Amino acid sequence: MRTIGFVLLTALFLATTGCMTDASTELVKAPFDATTQLTDGTSKAIGEFLDPLTELTSSTTPGALTDGQLLRAKQKVTVFATHTHENLRVDIARGQGEYLVSLASLAGVPTVNWPEFQSRMSESYQTLFDGEQSPTQSTERIVEAAWASGYGTQVATNR
Repeated sequence: MRTIGFVLLTALFLATTGCMTDASTELVKAPFDATTQLTDGTSKAIGEFLDPLTELTSSTTPGALTDGQLLRAKQKVTVFATHTHENLRVDIARGQGEYLVSLASLAGVPTVNWPEFQSRMSESYQTLFDGEQSPTQSTERIVEAAWASGYGTQVATNR
């Protein structure tokens, strides 16, 4: 009887311990699995935000640009002008500033022409920021004015 009790007790212990081990393992692994899933999702979400920024900040080589490079450069100008609209408004009103210089650079305005570009943009303030137009329309006008002073001259020359 004692032997049967010992065997039953041992079997019960092994069965219980085996279940506890699987459960314990899963409890220990669960936070790591959850963190992995969260990190993966976070990485993807961050990528969605950083991809446009990467496109904005990646370099374009001035000079002989292909149509694809010109299109991408114009998209960069548009993204920049959209996200810095209020700062551009202030710089254009003053006729100088880092946002206006950045706009000139992105639009391909030659460095030697920046002072003239800033002056021309300032003189166009009323047209660029007409009170009856939306910020989107204003941004489009800013982009077109900047583009015409930079890479847009290359397009006109090549055609």
